[in-house]
Formats: sequence, structure tokens, C-alpha cells
Amino acid sequence: MTTSAMRSVRACLRIPAAAAVLFQFALATIAHGAPPPGAITFVGTDSNIYYCDTRCSEPKCITCKAAAINVRRDDAREGTIVPVADPVPHAAPAIAAAYGLPTFSPDGKRLAYSSETHKQADNSFAAWVYDLARNQPTKIFESRAERILYLAWLPDAQHLSFLLGEPRGLSLVLAEVKESTPVRIVTTGMPLYFDWGARPGEVALHTLALDSDRTEQVSLMSLTPTSQSIVKVLSSGRTPFKTPAWSPDGKHLAYIANYHAESNIVVADADAGHPRSVVSLPVGENSFVWAPDSAHLAYSTAIMPQNPTYHGIKLVDVASANSKWLTHNDVAAFFFAPDSRHVAYIGVPEEKPYYTWSVVDVKTGAEKALGNFLATPDEAAAYRYFDQLATSHTIWSPDSSSFIYAGVRLTGSPRQALGFAPPPMAYVVPIDGSEPRGISNAVLAFFSPAR
Repeated sequence: MTTSAMRSVRACLRIPAAAAVLFQFALATIAHGAPPPGAITFVGTDSNIYYCDTRCSEPKCITCKAAAINVRRDDAREGTIVPVADPVPHAAPAIAAAYGLPTFSPDGKRLAYSSETHKQADNSFAAWVYDLARNQPTKIFESRAERILYLAWLPDAQHLSFLLGEPRGLSLVLAEVKESTPVRIVTTGMPLYFDWGARPGEVALHTLALDSDRTEQVSLMSLTPTSQSIVKVLSSGRTPFKTPAWSPDGKHLAYIANYHAESNIVVADADAGHPRSVVSLPVGENSFVWAPDSAHLAYSTAIMPQNPTYHGIKLVDVASANSKWLTHNDVAAFFFAPDSRHVAYIGVPEEKPYYTWSVVDVKTGAEKALGNFLATPDEAAAYRYFDQLATSHTIWSPDSSSFIYAGVRLTGSPRQALGFAPPPMAYVVPIDGSEPRGISNAVLAFFSPAR
């Protein structure tokens, strides 16, 4: 993950400026029937963090000045957010901080998020954890100079890791979820991708070292309370992918290695023993994500790294190493449903000023188009790193019936510029093709994890 790409929408996806796009937008709709299970977190257009059940009739703002106030949609203002206790809309006061990167703990009981505060020459960048049962925020880290670019919980739900953007590169930091507890720098590099294993103190890394040799390698690190060390180097040299990842059941580790100038997806035991190649990849930048059933990997290749459009999606059976196409369409990102039955993907229509949502049935290969949209800058950055995001976040409801995104929903197929855009909203999209349900004005949204 790079600092410049995380801050630049155009570096993340080919997303046109909203003011230069012709669109037909859909306002929030209230869907009939019961909402999917689970919970939702989103970043509002006011840069606050919100939390709600999936009906989301009264989202809770967990970062507003009046802590944890409930909010409601004001239909007369087309989805804008106002406090429940204040029936007369007022001009929104300037916020002291901008919040982002909401991240559910693995047990769904807490939310981690970042904050940025700028007061003249005094800057503050912090990581917070909010206890959803106690309505209690805790600041676990603060820096005056280093911006937090990404947050990821460890499997024990008691520790949080985050990437800090520094002048020379990135640092992976580990913190216990307690106030005023010392943090630990795990490693530095640029770029830097990682996944925490199920066993305590185990992390898989893919990074380019910041030393004079600038060595790129995939490795396995072990941490104890008093030490840390690389226990195994899995691949050394140019490896055109992002994130090594353990299978959801914790039994295997997947990564990409370069064998005799050829890139291969390698699946090894959990301790990185007995590696074997399951896919030979074409030349380009590659991404893969595990299916929740731990039996399959979805993967794709972007031929031109400066234009991160992936050419189709393939599925490989890890045991047999047999692959098949899920779609031949160009895609920007793809996401497995918790039941492993469907993959949602973001399509990149040729010469169009928008993106598309589609879902493909893994068993039958049937595809279903679920609408066109414009992405927000925050969502665009998340999509650019969707394979890293798959280790820490989900857009899918726990029952696999719906997914969520934040953006401007389109009801047509625009071809030319118009010059204005409505505020983006979070939408819950049922994969059965029924009407998406608008939640609230938002720039980034996720579901709670399936448990």
C-alpha cells in the first residue's frame, strides 16, 4: 500500500470528477421486508463515523461532539442527517476532526477508526476503539506527524494494527486495545502488505525494504512479548501482487512467488511448509482473495499496473488446481460472499464515465447486473486495495443476501457530461435483484463480519 495512492482517487480507479458526469440518480428507497442480519458502519459526508443495525432507521453517530447521539433521515432534505433531538435543521458546525477507516473487530463488538485534527500548526493523527455495548471511545494511539492509512484487527480482537505514513515509507504498528499502552513497530517498508495469522504473534508480510538494497520479499514473521524475527522467507525479488493471506480456516497460506521469471499463486501449509504452485499467472499485477470456504481462490491480473483494471476473474480449486472463468468482463475489484456461493464485482465498462455492480454465481456461472454507480474517493481507495481489505473488512451482509457500498447510484447509462451531482449515499443492494435501499449520506460503508 502506498501513501500517494491512498490519497489520490485518480490513482486508485479511473473515476471521473462528479461535476463532469451525466447521471440519473436514485434517492433513498425504503425496501419492504426484513433487512439482512448484522450491523453497518459508515463514514458520513460530515466526516463522522456512524453505526446502526441493517434497518438503519436511526444511525448512531459515535464521533459527534455529543457522544453517540442518534440521528435520523430528514426526507425533506433528501437524506441529510440531523440530530433526533433537534427537529429544526441548523447549519452544521465546523467539525474539529475528520474521522475515517471504520473497522469492526472480528467479534463485531467494537469499532476501530482513525481521526485527523488540524488546528493551525498543531496536527493530530489518532487511532480509536469504540466499545459498542458501553458507548465508550478509547484513544489508543496519537501522532503529531504520521497519518494513519489503514486499520486491521488481529484475530484475538484484543489487538489492533495500523499503517502509518512516514516521510520515507510506511510502518506497521501493533497496539493492545487499552488506553496509554505503548505501541510496537513491527516492520517498515514501501509498499507494505500483511495478514495476521490465527496463531498469536504470526504475521505474513510482503514489502520492499527501506534499506539501501531495496529488497522485495514475502516472509513470515513471529512476534513474542519481547522479540520479533523473520522465521522464513517465502519469496525474494520482484513479486507482482499485494497481500499474502491465510485461508479463513487458518490451515493454508497463499502468496505469489516468482519462479524462473514466471509468477505463480502458491498455497502452503499454515506454517509456510510444503508450498505448491496452483496457478501460473500471465505477466502483470495480480490480486487474489480466499473464498470463505477455504477451498477456492478468486484471482485476476491487471496487464498495465498504472491502470489497475483486471481482465476477468478466475476461480481455482486449491485441492485440484483446476481453474475456471467467473467472468470475462474487465473489473476493478471483487468480493466473496460469506457463504462462498457468490462473488460481487465492480465492472469497468469501456469508454463509460461510471462503474457497474454485478454478482456471479460461483456454481452455475450465472451473472446478474445490479446497477451503475459513481464511487466516492474513500470507496475508490478501498477498491484499489480490495485484496488487502478482504483480510479486515467486508461489504457483504452476514447472511450473503446483500452487499453495501457508498456512492451515487445511477438509474441509466450516461454518455456525456451534465455538470452537477447529488451527495453520495450508502446503499444496501440485495443480490436477488430487488430495489437497493438507501441508508444515509455516506462516503464509505461496511457490514459487520459473519460469525
